[in-house]
Amino acid sequence: MYDRRIINGLVYQDGEFKPTNVYINGEKIALISPEEFDAEQSTDAAGLLIAPGIIDAHVHISLNGAGGNLSCDDYRSGSIAAAYGGVTTFIDFLGEAAGVSEMRNFFNEKMEIAQDTLIDYALHASAKDLIDSAEDMADQAAAQGTPSIKLYTTYRPSGIYSSPKTVEDFIARSARGDVRIIIHAEDDALINHENKDARNLAQNRPPECEIEEVRKIAEWTRKHQGNSYIVHVNCGETIEMLKEEFSDILHKNLYLESAPQYFVFDESVYGLEDYYRYTITPPFRSVEQRELLRKNWREISVFATDHCPFTLDAKRNAEGNLAVMPMGMGGMEYLFPLMHSLYGNKVIDQLTVNPAKMFGLYPQKGVLAPGSDADIVLYREGPGVIDELHSAADDSPYLGLEVDAKIVSTMSRGRWVVENGELREGSAGKFVFGRF
Repeated sequence: MYDRRIINGLVYQDGEFKPTNVYINGEKIALISPEEFDAEQSTDAAGLLIAPGIIDAHVHISLNGAGGNLSCDDYRSGSIAAAYGGVTTFIDFLGEAAGVSEMRNFFNEKMEIAQDTLIDYALHASAKDLIDSAEDMADQAAAQGTPSIKLYTTYRPSGIYSSPKTVEDFIARSARGDVRIIIHAEDDALINHENKDARNLAQNRPPECEIEEVRKIAEWTRKHQGNSYIVHVNCGETIEMLKEEFSDILHKNLYLESAPQYFVFDESVYGLEDYYRYTITPPFRSVEQRELLRKNWREISVFATDHCPFTLDAKRNAEGNLAVMPMGMGGMEYLFPLMHSLYGNKVIDQLTVNPAKMFGLYPQKGVLAPGSDADIVLYREGPGVIDELHSAADDSPYLGLEVDAKIVSTMSRGRWVVENGELREGSAGKFVFGRF
């Protein structure tokens, strides 16, 4: 007798869907079999597709944004929105640390505020120009289960900038294989910092900002045989450059992440009356860059959201001034339907097993297999419209978009968080220790 079973659905395994059943004991998958066995609780998934829980590898929970604005979602509200989108694990970021003790303190603070989450979470460490060595910082990050370390090559006035030396030192350290270096790649010297008009966001941060910075990172990664991961890639030209100049390290030492917003919108949104809804960095690009990005979607290892929503008033009240405009938009709830609508079920690995492997969570996460956590998503394919918003935000640019998939139920470690569209209270998320 099993604790739970999910029967009569099509189950995603090894890149394809199979008619079989999933059996669960406690928090773990116990068996996947076409045979039918008894269980205390049974879910009939006839007509539904069953996939591993989605991992959103790039979220910002309770982030302090420009103008004194705090991003809308805390761990409770963010995890609710995530669960409605089929996300069973998200990965947040620690504050940017200059030393080992500061990194440790940021970790302890995050563990405190994360206690209200309904789904599991992992954490990325973050760093800036250093007091301690990259060696010591990486040792601490790996020891505390946050073996991915984010660096920013821009935002110098905000005090989170990493110099070329810091970035190269971390990439060199990553060659040992126990940490991965995450990089927000924009060449700060190519950004127009003087123009504060948000309508000029795309012109202020042109494609060359990303292309040239990624080229430098690729060169350091090749030189040191490091372990680098570029977030929110938004220019198709960046990928074309990497394929031409760095094919020897792409998908081996250098990996790419992008976000659904860069596949959906383009820079024309900055000409709209409500342009402020679309203020994010890096900004949206031309239709040509977007189409080149879409063409190269298979070169992207992970799709994640960069979830960081602010209220509509916070955006509007900035009056177009980039100095006080909070940057970011939400998306956890829509990651799967948006990417599925573009690429169908072929995108599943980039939302599940790939991020699990990329950040040391596999095979606990990212796969439907005996012994793995029972993180399971049930969804239905068919035309629909994004018309729900479960985040604490009061707006989303995605509202009204047509999609072709809908999450029906989301299970986290053997418990339904969302069941047939209804939130189930009592679920409790945990920290997932990452290790390579």
